[in-house]
Amino acid sequence: MTASSVTTSQASKDISTQPGLMNRLRYIGITGIIAAVVFSVAGWVLVMEEGNNGSVAAAIGILFMTAPVVLARRQPILAVSIVALAAIVNGLLWDDIIRCGAAIPALLYVAFAVGSRSRIGGRSWGWPFLGLAIALVSVAAQRLWDPVLDDSGLIFAGVLVLVAWGAGLGWAAIEPRVRQRSAAA
Repeated sequence: MTASSVTTSQASKDISTQPGLMNRLRYIGITGIIAAVVFSVAGWVLVMEEGNNGSVAAAIGILFMTAPVVLARRQPILAVSIVALAAIVNGLLWDDIIRCGAAIPALLYVAFAVGSRSRIGGRSWGWPFLGLAIALVSVAAQRLWDPVLDDSGLIFAGVLVLVAWGAGLGWAAIEPRVRQRSAAA
C-alpha cells in the first residue's frame, strides 16, 4: 500500500485519538454532524407540516433516514444500509407521508461518502458498487411510498444518486494529491 492510497494521515489519526470533545467531533466529522442535524430538523418539520398526515412517530421515523449521515464518513456502507432500511420501514408504516424533501438530500450525502470512502486502503470495487445498489434501493423505496414522487422523480433521484456517488469516487481519486500539495505549500 502506497502513501497515496491512505487518505488519513498519521497526524490526523494522532489528533483524533486524543481525548476531548473537539477531537471526537473531528473524528466523527463535523460536516456530517451539521448535515445530519439540518436534514433531521428539515425532516421533522416536513413530516409535521399541516396537511402531511404526520405524527410524532412518523417524525421519529424520518430521523432514521437522516441521522445516519453522521456515520457516513467512517462507516458509509452501514450508513447507506440504515437509510435504505429506514426508507422501507417508513414506507410500510406510514405510506402517505411526504418525506423526500429531507430523505433524498441525506441519501445524496451518504452516496457521496460511499463513493469517496469505500475504497480507502485499496479495497476492491465491490464495496462502492454495493453501496450504490443499496442507495438505489432506497430511492426505489421512497418512490414506492412517498406520495409526491412519481416515475420522473424516481429517475431524477436515481441520477442524482449516481452523480453524488461518482463525485465521491472522483474526490477519492484527487484527494491524496490535494493533501500532498497543501502539505508541501
